[in-house]
Amino acid sequence: IRRGPGPLFAPTTKVGNVFILSPRCYNQFGFGVIGPHWFGPVCCAGLETIATIYYYPIAKNNVGMISAVICLLFYCLGLVSLCLVACSDPGIVKAGGLDGVGVERNGYAGVSTAENNITARAGWRYCDLCSVYQPPSAMHCPECNVCIEGYDHHCPWMGQCIGKKNFTSFMMFNCSWLFYLLYAIIWVTFLGQAGKKYQHHGK
Repeated sequence: IRRGPGPLFAPTTKVGNVFILSPRCYNQFGFGVIGPHWFGPVCCAGLETIATIYYYPIAKNNVGMISAVICLLFYCLGLVSLCLVACSDPGIVKAGGLDGVGVERNGYAGVSTAENNITARAGWRYCDLCSVYQPPSAMHCPECNVCIEGYDHHCPWMGQCIGKKNFTSFMMFNCSWLFYLLYAIIWVTFLGQAGKKYQHHGK
């Protein structure tokens, strides 16, 4: 992907099976990508939206406005973290640089290719599919057809790989929907309504 002046929303390009919606935004902020399984994040957003449409009025009418607002906060946090995971660069290893000592390769400065420099080459592998040198933690993903640094797994629900650069957002999303689910079932459905009825009968 070339760097250079141009509009923020330049024509879409493709790296492997990953679509770069805005090359300039991607180069500057690492944001603006869509993986091959784009329907996964859409399904996740739809499920959270349906859950909020169901639980929000229950929380508002049977528990209280504060509980309803908390449902909305969980919903917004889930959507934001989902967007960060699905649309952020997971750690794509990019080709670049020239052979030699001390020149930049794949965005990493000082990687030596000298045959006698075992320390510099330790753990680095060459990917024939991507024609790039992989850092020690990188792996090639056959679904995205790119090498991912800090590769964890390919998640169709997130639409792309989970790697070094979006792993934190991935954990944030998992925590947000899990706590939302527990909050909706335990508090909104049972404890909150029971407490409201107890207060009402107490009066």
